[in-house]
Amino acid sequence: MRTAILLLISTCGVRAELLHIQVSVRDMTCESCSESLGSTLKRMRGVENVDIDYKAGTVRLDLAGQNRIGIEQVWDALKRVGFTPGATKVDLRGVVSGGQIELREANKTYKIEGRVPEGETELKGTTEPPPDPRTPVVIRVD
Repeated sequence: MRTAILLLISTCGVRAELLHIQVSVRDMTCESCSESLGSTLKRMRGVENVDIDYKAGTVRLDLAGQNRIGIEQVWDALKRVGFTPGATKVDLRGVVSGGQIELREANKTYKIEGRVPEGETELKGTTEPPPDPRTPVVIRVD
């Protein structure tokens, strides 16, 4: 009985994950380049849909439930194809505690700027790639 209760509790926890990511890409100027970027991003495990608007210079990813994608992975994929990631909008779900949000599925923790209640939550925010990749990513809450 005790094992069954523990199993039930562990399966009922919050799913903590990125839901959507929209990245401004500073140097996307041609349609064929954006198509190659799209195919690279679609190969990432957990990406359901990629929408690229090369005229606006944006890439939007819709992510599958229980994905393990981190913001940094998307920025790295953009860089590998030769683009420079910029301002990034994120929709995410996780557990907020002590000014940070934990995405358990991705094993990631991000600092938060702004008021967010502690506990399980969904939030929208913005961030930018830090100049030094070792610098923690900070999400500013809308």
